[in-house]
Amino acid sequence: MHPSSRGSAREWGLDHFGTLAQLLHEAGHRVFITGTAADGEMLRPWLTAHAAALTADLTGQLSLPQLLAFIHAADGLVAASTGPLHLAAALGRQALGIYPPLRPTDPGRWAPLGPHAEYLVFDRPNCTDCRAQPAACTCIRAIQPAQVLARISGWQPLASPAS
Repeated sequence: MHPSSRGSAREWGLDHFGTLAQLLHEAGHRVFITGTAADGEMLRPWLTAHAAALTADLTGQLSLPQLLAFIHAADGLVAASTGPLHLAAALGRQALGIYPPLRPTDPGRWAPLGPHAEYLVFDRPNCTDCRAQPAACTCIRAIQPAQVLARISGWQPLASPAS
């Protein structure tokens, strides 16, 4: 999971990512968190609170080539519309983006592209109520962690990437 966009995309919310981490852990998945060193500092209380559900905190630990290699080796990635989401999609990994129905940040323009890329967006025509208060976007927050888990549970295993 890549829970922070550093302001480049609408955020789903750390509480939702925390619930998803717990649900994934309970379903037997290994959960890794990626992000920059600054993300790691910002996420520190959240990472501590969810440590039991997380396999590893990789924030600030990976160079760009290492992040690419990690994503390539992972089964999938969940994030907002961020660089890592698009890298996962381009690398042919499972990539699940979480988007608001708000132009120009909606998946109509920014959906991840790749053979195993997909997205979730709240079914509401253009999230105009949230335009004035991006931090309190009710449309993106309407996507529930159980919906994300259900989508991940439907992923078919991919062949292991070639070394």
